[in-house]
Amino acid sequence: NHNSSCFVEDGSYLRLKTVTLSYNFPKKWLNKIHLSRLQTYVTGQNLFTLTKYKGYDPEVNAFGGDSVAQGVDYGTYPQSRAVIFGLNVEF
Repeated sequence: NHNSSCFVEDGSYLRLKTVTLSYNFPKKWLNKIHLSRLQTYVTGQNLFTLTKYKGYDPEVNAFGGDSVAQGVDYGTYPQSRAVIFGLNVEF
């Protein structure tokens, strides 16, 4: 076996992994509808990745924690993107 750098490329990246935005409604509004707390929020995960890597995802590793094959990408699926909306209510 001879190692080759034929398929080696720069895997550096910048990723927005998780961000949450929330809003707490003012107490004077909540008193009118008999609530003690009302909060809305939206959370985004894996929203964007800046990279020149040609594969699906520069962070994935086809073999998990295997130190021998670490960093090998055999077309492993990228991490999923999610947007979650929520509402917290206290009476």
